[in-house]
Amino acid sequence: MPDVRTLSDRELTVGYFERQLLHRKQELTAAAAVSRLAALQAQYSPSPHLALWARLPGFGQPELEAALRDGTVVKSTLMRGTLHLVPGADYGHLAAAWRRRWLTELRGRHRDTGLDEAALEASLRSFAAVPRSAEELREHTALASGGRVRAEDLLHYPRALLPLVHVAPSGHWRAHGKPRMVLWDGELPPEPAATARLVRRYLAGYGPASRADVAHFGGLRLGQVDPALAELDRQGGLVRHRAEDGRELLDLPGAPPPSDPDRELPVRFLPKWDAALLSHADRTRMLPAAIHRQVYRAVNGTLLASYLVDGLVAGVWEHRCTRGAAVLTLTPLLPHARRPELEREGERLLAFLEPGAESRTVAFAS
Repeated sequence: MPDVRTLSDRELTVGYFERQLLHRKQELTAAAAVSRLAALQAQYSPSPHLALWARLPGFGQPELEAALRDGTVVKSTLMRGTLHLVPGADYGHLAAAWRRRWLTELRGRHRDTGLDEAALEASLRSFAAVPRSAEELREHTALASGGRVRAEDLLHYPRALLPLVHVAPSGHWRAHGKPRMVLWDGELPPEPAATARLVRRYLAGYGPASRADVAHFGGLRLGQVDPALAELDRQGGLVRHRAEDGRELLDLPGAPPPSDPDRELPVRFLPKWDAALLSHADRTRMLPAAIHRQVYRAVNGTLLASYLVDGLVAGVWEHRCTRGAAVLTLTPLLPHARRPELEREGERLLAFLEPGAESRTVAFAS
């Protein structure tokens, strides 16, 4: 067997910064960037736009909105039961992989209800052939199931039984209207091919990663992840590394190593729920353990908007615009000496957030 290389924490941080496109050196379309990143968390409408702004030079909101309209990017409830933007070409695989886990849980909760799941699916398939609101789907599920689906699962069941995708303007910049969903026009692939595609996309954008990291990203059990890993091994093998703490890390053959682990990385601003900070069971390659609880509020699952200094979260940010005056407030959580660079990048962020503001100010909280 080939020697297993141990990767330092610094190599993991720098390599991850580059794979996440945070070096901002590649001219990619919005759709191509989403493909490289596998998935963008989208429960807060502006977050995917801000995520791409942080990564792509010259990014503008209309480009992502156009990709959502033409289907090259799709918005749907997927991994971990969370809204994501994903490549249209990968949607069927990701939906099939998550559907297996979700249906197992739902069936367990409805085992003794007498639910005719096949009849419910057929009824929903016809009903969702045209765009429907969440409330319409809940009401139809209640009626079609004869009241056998629990109230808290009236939307979960249709989203698990069918591949439902959001209809524009859901996913557009600051679009907060009630979303509508429609049946995706395609066939879901079988296992283990579906989960193997999810794992491959994940490792490309977030690797090298442990089995636990892969399972965490997908919201899957290891019993579903391991056959997919075996399938990838059959297709051409996986590369194995070690972390400093001894964990086995998996990667794809030919994955790029960090170009220069000793160099200083530029500051970057990340939005709420940025996938870069949420997609590992061990988040310390970018989010220091000392400030984890200040950035991620586990009680309600909130991940604050944050900023990176040398590849690591060093503080959080928020902004407001009142009567034409836009203010970006940075709250440092770790000591750093990059204030001028943060001010410049913060001004660029404010120009993206509030292009019509009469004044823009970057302020530091004490």
